[in-house]
Amino acid sequence: MPAPMPPDREDPAEKSQRPRHRRSRGGSAQPPPRQDAGTPDSSATIDRNLNALQAQWPGWVITWGAWRQAYTAFECRDPLRCTVLEAGSPDQLQAAMAKAELELKARWPRSDEHL
Repeated sequence: MPAPMPPDREDPAEKSQRPRHRRSRGGSAQPPPRQDAGTPDSSATIDRNLNALQAQWPGWVITWGAWRQAYTAFECRDPLRCTVLEAGSPDQLQAAMAKAELELKARWPRSDEHL
């Protein structure tokens, strides 16, 4: 029967179950591989989507989160709160942004004058 591991040591069997995106010695952390690698959502498609969204929604800052595999939009024209939205597709994000714009205009009717 093997001796129990001291509390300050790690069981070698558990070490092999670590996520592969952990930081290596001296290196930076690497994102996990894309779950949808090889699909039409390549980086060129994502760039085109971001450019189109940013052109259509000038009051927003829109990003792609590679770790979360999601589009994120930040709207900070309301000085009392910054709206942050996240969606898995450009269409879902645009729907959420349109709803947030209506809410913003209800609170700040003249917010478009300050763009």
